[in-house]
Amino acid sequence: MNILLSGGSSGIGNAVLKYFKEKGINVYSLDIKDLDEDNVISYKVDLTDVNELIRIKEEFKKENIRFDAIVNVAGMFIIDSFIEVSDEELKRLIDVNLMACINLNKIFFELLNEKGRIIITSSEVSTLDPLPFNGIYSVSKCALDAYSQALRQELNLLNYKVITIRPGAFNTNLSRSSLVQTRELMDKTKLYSRQSHKFYNLVKKFMGKPSDPKKICNIYYKALTT
Repeated sequence: MNILLSGGSSGIGNAVLKYFKEKGINVYSLDIKDLDEDNVISYKVDLTDVNELIRIKEEFKKENIRFDAIVNVAGMFIIDSFIEVSDEELKRLIDVNLMACINLNKIFFELLNEKGRIIITSSEVSTLDPLPFNGIYSVSKCALDAYSQALRQELNLLNYKVITIRPGAFNTNLSRSSLVQTRELMDKTKLYSRQSHKFYNLVKKFMGKPSDPKKICNIYYKALTT
């Protein structure tokens, strides 16, 4: 079995990559970071760069590589307000969390085997009311979730499966950055100085203990095989 995986260098994506590898699955990883993993074919690529994705697809076509599944895990996280966030940061978040997934599936779909499947990693926040300063991330994941459901209905007509996984808090660089970024917000905001201090204390109090990302790997495996 061949799968194409985005975001395999860290966090949930890396845990899934290792789990799949242990199961004897051939993993082709696309990520912006270097990946040093035996028996994995990895490409260091900016997932928002459509031309680079097309170039890699053409390489696969020349080598007659096809996939049983496309597994989308890559994502990013920011804490900021809609009023103060920079245009660059806002665009980058939407590009990584939404457009990269849309483009990856669109570009590599022709290499997906008959009755193959696409797995999309959304977030538990996509079904919850957004919190202050977490709203930008929530909006990107709500949009991703809507895209995933629409794609599921479309591709179901062609006998392809689209499966959405909505992880909660796991012990990854992304989740660990939430407290750091909330602290940074306190220092840089001009509009929300008092409120950001309260929000920081709230986040610090209720973060809890994130789970080991290894615990969700079996969910991805079931989505891939059942």
